[in-house]
Amino acid sequence: MPNQQLISVIIPAKNEAQRLPVFLDELIPYCRKSPYRYEIIIVDDGSTDNTIEVVSDYQKSFPQLSLLKLDRNHGKGYAVKQGLLAARGEISLFMDADGSTPADEIEKNLKFIFEGYDIVIGSRVLANKACSVKALLYRKSMGLVFNFFVHTFLIKNIKDTQCGFKIFRREIIRPLWEKIRLEGFGFDLEVLFLAQRMGCKIKETAVNWTHKDHSKINLVKDSLVMLINIFQIRHWWRDR
Repeated sequence: MPNQQLISVIIPAKNEAQRLPVFLDELIPYCRKSPYRYEIIIVDDGSTDNTIEVVSDYQKSFPQLSLLKLDRNHGKGYAVKQGLLAARGEISLFMDADGSTPADEIEKNLKFIFEGYDIVIGSRVLANKACSVKALLYRKSMGLVFNFFVHTFLIKNIKDTQCGFKIFRREIIRPLWEKIRLEGFGFDLEVLFLAQRMGCKIKETAVNWTHKDHSKINLVKDSLVMLINIFQIRHWWRDR
């Protein structure tokens, strides 16, 4: 029965005092109405604004919301990893604090886990008439270039490695995520690369996605770092 399932939602957050409330105002009512049980884990990645106070205010009305405060800023990958390792759900997922992927994508895509997939990843690239992707043109262009390098040197058969919406069956979280070394934005690459090597069954599915202002990603700097990450991953795991 659905109400026997606990779903853990991990949200990494660094200085998200402005954007996080907008998403929580959507996510919490969604969780309340669901036939599933939910916990929400906000992982504070060294915020210097009042993100922690914002989370504390929401905890008063939704006790299933918890805060995992990191000692300092480590990076999105590290924050997601710590949240997933702390999660109690039979199914866990992570979403971005800006709400670029809406809450109703969660239960649309849980069915793939129930069908036997280990990992479900949202895609902004797969064509689907039922889904809408609203991205800036220059971001799409840079994404195409980045994906060329990913598909050529690292990961096959996955069109969008970087969408901030991924679901995991509980049994594969620790065996997979305890191996992850990358702490920044390139962590998705290592996760999917290792998941394929481990033989995990992965489903890529189209999701609704909308660009939100005030992104934490520096397109030039972070794209260069992630290109380097591609070759780091190949080197780290070449003979393992």
